[in-house]
Amino acid sequence: MSLLCYSVPVEMNPLKKFFPQSGMFLVLVVAGLVLTSGCGKSEESISDGDVVAQVNGQKITEDELDSRMERLNPAIRQALGGDKRRLLEEMVTEKILLQEAKSRGIEGDPNVKALLDEAKKQILIGRVLELEGREKVQVSDEEITSFYEANRARFAEPERWRASHILVNDEKQAHKALKRLGKGAPFEVLARDLSRDPSAERGGDIGYFSRGQLVPEFEKAATQLQVGQTSGVIKTPLGFHIIRLTDHQVGKQRAFEEVKGAIARELQSRKERTEVGEFVRLLRERANVEINEELVPPPVPSAPPVSTEASS
Repeated sequence: MSLLCYSVPVEMNPLKKFFPQSGMFLVLVVAGLVLTSGCGKSEESISDGDVVAQVNGQKITEDELDSRMERLNPAIRQALGGDKRRLLEEMVTEKILLQEAKSRGIEGDPNVKALLDEAKKQILIGRVLELEGREKVQVSDEEITSFYEANRARFAEPERWRASHILVNDEKQAHKALKRLGKGAPFEVLARDLSRDPSAERGGDIGYFSRGQLVPEFEKAATQLQVGQTSGVIKTPLGFHIIRLTDHQVGKQRAFEEVKGAIARELQSRKERTEVGEFVRLLRERANVEINEELVPPPVPSAPPVSTEASS
């Protein structure tokens, strides 16, 4: 199994420091810790196919390019959108840098050796945990359906409203603004000019809200409006508002097929954690572990808080 089948955590990738925008380097250069499904042959064992690039005499074949695309971390592959040219450019840069590193003898650098040793250790651990978790655990359709039925409220989308408002300190000023609106002044313009709420820069738009998220006086007034309708002057602890309702979405239950995949992934993850946790517990139970507690003592339990009440 090729080390390149693994994606790379940021903290282990030295190139992230120098190429912060080049996310592809996270999976193209240094072996990492998280297993990616679909690992196959290493690129060194793939020699067939047309040559798509040469770097100082070293070839990159179409098969190598396709193999790399298949073995990318799924999130990176999705972000790439099938752009083979972009991936090839990254592979060319990788090969140039690797050639330079070898020419400088960096393979023998003690720090590099230490990183490789740590990467190998973590990859082996990751693989054994994957064998005991992901590859052992399965989630049935019945489990997914049962979870959905038992948690229907979780997949219900609440009724939502979207509103814009103008907030001022003075009631007279609010009535003057309302009068200007009545004469045709654009709501967004008045909000930007008069409102002291941070939403003023967005023309008064506060976005979507559900019941219980806003101060009661504002919520009551806003939810009684029709879309496109403007309220009178509404007083709240924040000041005086003029509210315009811009959208209203009726609550609905998300369909089972819409959330089935997410439920399956959550149940899979839960099962994997349980399976792996039990596997690790049994290994530790069977292992002969000796800890020098004189050198590394166990943590001291924190003392209970002292009661300030007088004893009776």
